[in-house]
Amino acid sequence: MIVRRAVPADAPAIADIHVRSWQAAYRGLMPDDLLDGLSVADREARWTEAIAGRDGAGAVFVAEQDGRLTGFCGASEPSRDDDAAPDVAEIGAIYVDPEVFRAGAGQALMDAALAHLQAGGWREATLWVLAGNEPALNFYARFGFAPDGSEKLYERSGTTGIRLRRSLQA
Repeated sequence: MIVRRAVPADAPAIADIHVRSWQAAYRGLMPDDLLDGLSVADREARWTEAIAGRDGAGAVFVAEQDGRLTGFCGASEPSRDDDAAPDVAEIGAIYVDPEVFRAGAGQALMDAALAHLQAGGWREATLWVLAGNEPALNFYARFGFAPDGSEKLYERSGTTGIRLRRSLQA
C-alpha cells in the first residue's frame, strides 16, 4: 500500500469511497434517507475543489493498493472551527472503502496526515466524530485523540458531533 498526495484525477474515486463509507459506517447513526440520498457527483465536485486547494483543505492524501484507491484523508490548515487557535489544524475527513475496512489504510492515512501536520509546525490537531460512533472513537484514541468537551449539532442529520483533540508536539 502506498499513501500519496491526491491529484485531480482521484476525485471520482474519492467521492465514491466517501459515499459508500458513509453508507456503511453511519447506518444506524444517521437517517437512512439521508444516507441513501448521498450523491457521488456532488462529492466529486467538492473533492475536486479540495484537491485543487480552493476550499482550505490544505492537504488531501489517498491510500492506494494494487492501483486502486482504498481511502483518503483531508487535513485543514488551519482548523475550520471558529474557536480554534491559529496553530491548530484539523483532520477534516478520513474514510476507507468499506470493502477494506480494518486492513491498514486508515492507519496509513492518519500516520501520513499527522506527519504532514507535525512537519508544518502545527501545535494541535482536532477532528469531529459522531457521538456514538464507537469504532471511530476507538480508532482515533489509538492516535492519541481525546474529547475536548466541544459538541455540535449537525442539523441536516439531527446527529451530534464531538470534537477530539491531540497534541502534535514531540
